[in-house]
Amino acid sequence: MSSRNNKSILDLRSLEKTKIDFLFSVADKIAASDKALTFEGFGKTGALLFFEASTRTRMSFETACARWGIYPLRLDGKSGTSLEKGETYEDTVLNVDAMKPSFLVIRCGDDLDLEDLSKKVQAPILNAGWGKKGHPTQALLDAYTIRKHLGSCEKQKVLIVGDVRHSRVASSHFELAEKLGYDVALCGPSEFLPENPKCKVFSSLKEGLSWATVAMALRVQLERHSTKHSLSDYRDQYGFTQKNLQSLSAKALIMHPGPINQGTELDSEVLQDPRCQVLDQVSNGVLIRQALVYATVTEGK
Repeated sequence: MSSRNNKSILDLRSLEKTKIDFLFSVADKIAASDKALTFEGFGKTGALLFFEASTRTRMSFETACARWGIYPLRLDGKSGTSLEKGETYEDTVLNVDAMKPSFLVIRCGDDLDLEDLSKKVQAPILNAGWGKKGHPTQALLDAYTIRKHLGSCEKQKVLIVGDVRHSRVASSHFELAEKLGYDVALCGPSEFLPENPKCKVFSSLKEGLSWATVAMALRVQLERHSTKHSLSDYRDQYGFTQKNLQSLSAKALIMHPGPINQGTELDSEVLQDPRCQVLDQVSNGVLIRQALVYATVTEGK
């Protein structure tokens, strides 16, 4: 069996810091409309295989392709595909790869092994959310947003609040924090947190917010819990409400990877808070994914 395609990005552990810095610099140039940063994407295709639902990630990759002139080949779930006839996810990917796209963007559950699959395909795989294992591009766009507003990721204090145990975003931040030198701490109900956390844990949201330079809420993934939780109690204790956020510095950032359950993990009024960068995260997601597509297609040329 061949080794993993060396252009694939499945996690952030194996992504060198020089590559991260390069992606950020490309995103900066795109944001500044640097005309020197161009390549001809006409005639190329990128396969966007979303076996799980997505809005921001899928549409930002579509936007990234469109801006480079690359035609996106979209597959959303099983409907209208041979998956409805019993074809496996792996066979679907291998058949799409045989059509020779420039890259494969894949969002899937834990039942598909992207590491193994990357050794069987010709096109590089870009992880767009893999079960609970990781969501590299989300963590990268979060870090890019932090860098944009706070000047650097180094020595920042990122408090992740909520359903960390089931969060692929949090998994990728644990990996990226080591690369970029920021601290991660957690806060939430004990059943929402990892069983053996390897970082600081705050039992009180007030204490955590007082410590943080970045406060990131996560979606409460009730569909993954066997025990029902009171959403009103969660909001009172861990929700980003105007009252709770009084403990957060005026210079800090408020973030959320989405989708947001408004009135649970974050109140609608908080979206108007000048510290809130939720929509800027979405804008930066296009820049980061556009930079990633650029790097993937032009690398080695």
